[in-house]
Amino acid sequence: MQKKILKTDIHFDFTLLGISSGLPDFQLAWNINQQLNIHLKKVDDHRIEFQNNQFLQTSMLQYSTEHVTIKLIKNKVEVSESFAFVIPEAKNIDYFLLIQDDTGDLEILNVKNTLSKIKNVILVQEMDIQRLKSIDNLILN
Repeated sequence: MQKKILKTDIHFDFTLLGISSGLPDFQLAWNINQQLNIHLKKVDDHRIEFQNNQFLQTSMLQYSTEHVTIKLIKNKVEVSESFAFVIPEAKNIDYFLLIQDDTGDLEILNVKNTLSKIKNVILVQEMDIQRLKSIDNLILN
């Protein structure tokens, strides 16, 4: 039987920043809150379910207004005595800052520059969503 592969072009309506930092999630969130004048707060963990009844659960903090949602999601998760990644092709990234801005007022370059000034933040980079094979792992149910 011949296999058919469906390829679709999915449009993502968010910007994704990758952050490398050794800070714990609550401390990074506190610093982001101070720098961006927002209020990221702990919400239910981000859970990814795989086909073989396996799942991955990681910390998530969120800030929402009527037109803007910002989520801080931890990429590196300790599983048994090793690590798993929400986005395995970005192993150098410790956290993702997912930004949905319906107004278009949020300037990503300013956000990047502001976050880069946080002590113990090594790298802040805008991720090319189209090139990430595992981007579906960040889509929340």
